[in-house]
Amino acid sequence: MRSVIVLAAVFVTARPGIAHATEPTADDLIVRGLELRRAAKPSEALDMFQRAHALAPSTRTLGQMGLVEASLEQWLDAETHLMAALVRPNDAWVRKNRTFLDEAVKSSRGHIGELVVTGPSGTTVAVDGRRAGTLPAIAPVRLVEGRAVVRATSVGFKDFSKTVTITGGARSSLAIVLDPVGKRPAVAVAAPVPLPADPAPAPSQAVAALDEPSGRSWKTPVGVGLVAAGAGLVAWGITWIAVDQRDACPAGGPTCNNVYDTKSAGWILTAAGAAAASAGAVLFYFGHRGDRSDVAIDVAPRFVSLRGRF
Repeated sequence: MRSVIVLAAVFVTARPGIAHATEPTADDLIVRGLELRRAAKPSEALDMFQRAHALAPSTRTLGQMGLVEASLEQWLDAETHLMAALVRPNDAWVRKNRTFLDEAVKSSRGHIGELVVTGPSGTTVAVDGRRAGTLPAIAPVRLVEGRAVVRATSVGFKDFSKTVTITGGARSSLAIVLDPVGKRPAVAVAAPVPLPADPAPAPSQAVAALDEPSGRSWKTPVGVGLVAAGAGLVAWGITWIAVDQRDACPAGGPTCNNVYDTKSAGWILTAAGAAAASAGAVLFYFGHRGDRSDVAIDVAPRFVSLRGRF
């Protein structure tokens, strides 16, 4: 019974040592990864390099991951791991494989573009489902060439979504425009109509202004005045016609050498007086036709009309 216990103890003590001896090291995983690369199995090779890097991170594991990722067209991861390896240019493995590393970086960057997003402050932005940050503090987003979906949200605004095209080796820009959540009611807008140069009162107002009772019309006194003035002019003209060709001294004498020549002026005064008297008579007549004016003017934006009673 005692010997069985001793053997069991020896077996338990030896077991961890056997397990440790069978566990692959980082170098073993790297060798296995290289074999898989030569066998054209890049995905399995990448798994080996990732496991090796988890055990013992180094520029070699970073570089091997970046090279395999470039062959798998995982351009963003490839650039990240390759640049991390090139941070130590004096490393022996980096110096040995520098040409391959530089070519892989150049190829990866040729398939990567940048997206610059602008918009209202406080807007949260996500690109292809990954949060990019909050405006305005969002750095240019590096994306693989192709299409990318940009979504943005902000309190009080509708969600924004836009598909953009990313070009490798170039920078693209997107300006986010947000619409308020509360939609304003639609307003019907009629076609524009030119305004009149000088606004005029409505026809009814113009007619009322002309037709309102005015008591004693101005036409009456003016007509009377013109008749009186016309009569005076007629009398004056007839007098000048009568004295035409007569001398200035009816009694005679050496000083009576002037003879009146007033016929033409007399006819002019007579005609002017007759015209004035006629006009006065017309005004006097219309001034007594009634309490409302016989002449009215209608004014509207599209017409002007004159009407009267005779």
